[in-house]
Amino acid sequence: MTKSTFEQQIANTENRYESRSAYKIQHQENSTVGRDWRQVETPERLMNRITTLGLHKLGSHLIASDDATHLVPSSINPDTQVSPLERIIEENDLISSRFLKTGADVARAVGRITLRSQGRNVGYGTGFLISSELILTNHHILTTADIAADSFIEFDFFERQNGMTSPTVVHRLQPNRFFLNDESLDYAIVAINPQSEDGLSVTDRGFIPLIKQSGKALVGELVNIIQHPEGQPQQVALRNNEITDVFENFLHYSADTEQGSSGSPVLNMQWQLTALHHSGVPKKNSQGQILMVNGQVFDGQPENEGRIAWKANEGVRISSIVKDVQKKLSGTTNRQASELFGAAVTTKDFLGLTSLKSSSPAELASTTTETPRSLKKEYSDEELDRLTPEEISTLLSEMDTRFPEVTHESTEITPTLVAECDSWFDYAPAGLDVISSLKKFFNYKIHNVSQAGDTLDNMAWGTKFKQRRWTRNRPPLEETLRAIQKHRPPIVLLSGGGNDIAGEELFSFLNHKQSGLPALRKNYTDFILKDYFLRVFSHISNEIWNKDEEIYIVLHGYGHPVPDGRSVVNILGFKFIGPWLKPSLVAKGYEQFSDQKQIMSELVDDFNSMLAQFAASDSRLHYIDLRPLIQDTDWINELHLKNSAYRRVANKFDQVIRPLL
Repeated sequence: MTKSTFEQQIANTENRYESRSAYKIQHQENSTVGRDWRQVETPERLMNRITTLGLHKLGSHLIASDDATHLVPSSINPDTQVSPLERIIEENDLISSRFLKTGADVARAVGRITLRSQGRNVGYGTGFLISSELILTNHHILTTADIAADSFIEFDFFERQNGMTSPTVVHRLQPNRFFLNDESLDYAIVAINPQSEDGLSVTDRGFIPLIKQSGKALVGELVNIIQHPEGQPQQVALRNNEITDVFENFLHYSADTEQGSSGSPVLNMQWQLTALHHSGVPKKNSQGQILMVNGQVFDGQPENEGRIAWKANEGVRISSIVKDVQKKLSGTTNRQASELFGAAVTTKDFLGLTSLKSSSPAELASTTTETPRSLKKEYSDEELDRLTPEEISTLLSEMDTRFPEVTHESTEITPTLVAECDSWFDYAPAGLDVISSLKKFFNYKIHNVSQAGDTLDNMAWGTKFKQRRWTRNRPPLEETLRAIQKHRPPIVLLSGGGNDIAGEELFSFLNHKQSGLPALRKNYTDFILKDYFLRVFSHISNEIWNKDEEIYIVLHGYGHPVPDGRSVVNILGFKFIGPWLKPSLVAKGYEQFSDQKQIMSELVDDFNSMLAQFAASDSRLHYIDLRPLIQDTDWINELHLKNSAYRRVANKFDQVIRPLL
C-alpha cells in the first residue's frame, strides 16, 4: 500500500529524530552549569536571542569573556551562577501580564482549514495569516492548488463561555491568486478571499509575520502552539513544549499525549513565529503500527491524523521557509501578487513584514523585567569611545526597533541601501562600524550582507566549505543579489580585501629583511592587487549591474594601520585573536616599528591606487579615500577604528551618498 504524503512526512520525521538522538543527549549535558554552551547553540543565534529579549547585561558578560564555560548571574537569584542558556530560560519564566493579551491577538490570525472534495468534508488542518491575505499551512494538507480551490479557512472557531462556537468567520481559499508549496519543507502558502462569506474584511484580523532571522528560540526554551486538533475548536498549548534540538531546516520539541495539529504556528514566549508544526514521532505498538490517542491503530485516513499519539514533535524552521520562498520567487513578478501587494511588487515582498498589526515591535520585543537605558542621540567623541559592549548592543537593539526588516512599501520615500563588506561593516557589538554609524547618526536604511572575516574571494565565488561533505558554501554575493532584487537600492556599498592581505596572507607579500630585497614582493603585490583584486571587484560590480544597470556602487579604501600587536576582544566564544599584522612582519625580520609602519603604509597605498583606478573606469563607481581622514590615534586595534572614527568615516560616506539619492 502506497504511503500518503502525511505518512511519508511521519517516516521522514522519525528518521531525523532517531539520527539526532545522540545530539539531544549532548544538548542536555552542555546546557548545564560549567559546560560548553556552544555545543548546543551557535554564538550568532544566541546573540540574536539576547538582542531580541533586551538582555544587554547578559550580552556584555559574554562579550567580555573568553571562556566558553563562563557563568552569568541568575535572574531569579543573583547570588547564583547559571549557564547563558539557563539564564534565557529563566527570563522567559518572568511573564508579563501582556503575555495573554498578545497571545489572544495572535490567536485571531489562526484558523481551521476544512478540506472538501465532491461536496463533502474530507479532513481538517490548521493554518494562519502571514499577511493581510495569505495563509501558511502544510504541503501535506494542501498538496495541490485544486485541493485548495475547494477548501476554506474558518476563523474565531473557539468555545465561548456559553459553550457555543458561533459565530465564526469563513474565507474561501483562492489559489488562482497565489499558491506556492514545497514537499521537502512541508509548507503551503495560499491566498484567501479578503472578504468572508458574510462580507467581513480580513484586514482587521492581524497576521503572524514571517521573520527570516535565525535565533527566535533556543534549545531548552518553551514554545506555545495554537491549533485546531482533529478539527476541534481552537486550543492553545502554553509552555508545555520544550525545544530539544535545532538543526538544518527543523527543530524538535517535546510533546505529551495531547493530540497534535498539522499546520499550527509554533511560537516563542514573545509570540514570535518560530516554526511551522507539521509532523512528529508517533507512538507505536509492538508491530510498529502508529497508534492513536484511544489506543487504536491509525488507519491512514486524513480525518484521523489529528488523533495520532505523539511522543515528540517536529516543526519546520521559519527561517528555512523564508529562504526557500525567496529562492523560488526570486526575480518573478506575479499578477495575483500585484493585486495583493500593489503594482510592480514582487511576490516575495510580503516576507519583509515583521510585526503584528495589533502590537508594536517594542511591545513584542521582550517579556523580561530587564530594561536597558535608552542611549542618547548625540555623543562627544570621548563619550562614543567609552561605550561598553552592553551599550553598543542597546544601541543596535534600538535601531532594529526603529528600522525593522524593510518592506517595499516602507522604502518608497526613504530608499534602502545594500551593503557587502567584512568587519568594517560588521564589527558590532565589539564596537560601532560604518553601517551601524550610518544607521544611528545619519538615519539610513541598510540591508547589510556583510560578515566579519570575509575575504573578497569568498564574497564573489565562495571559498568556505563543509569539510565533512566537501561541499562549498554559496558565496555571499548571491545573498547580495537577492537583497538587490528585494529592496531595489539606488546604491550598493561595497568593500573588502583587508582579510585577503592581513593575517597569515600578509606573510606571502613580504621578502625577508635579511634577503636584501625590498620589503614588499613587488610582482606578487602588483598581481594580487592590480590584477586579481581588480578582477574580483569587476566581477561583483558587473553582477550587481546585471540586476540593475543604474545602481551606483560606493567603494572605500583603508587608512594607514598601526601594526602594534593590538587585537580585538573575544565575542561569544569566538576568538578574534589578532594581531593580524605584527606577527608576519616580525617573522620576516622587521622588528622596528618604523619599518613595520612603512611597509603597511605602502601596501595600503597600493590597495587604494587600485580602487581609484577601478572607480575611474565607470561613472557609476564612487571611491572614498579615507587615508586623509584616519589618524594613528583613531585605531583601537590593528584592523579596526574607534567608535568616534567610524562616525567620522560614516560622515564621509554620507557626503558621497546624499548627492546620489
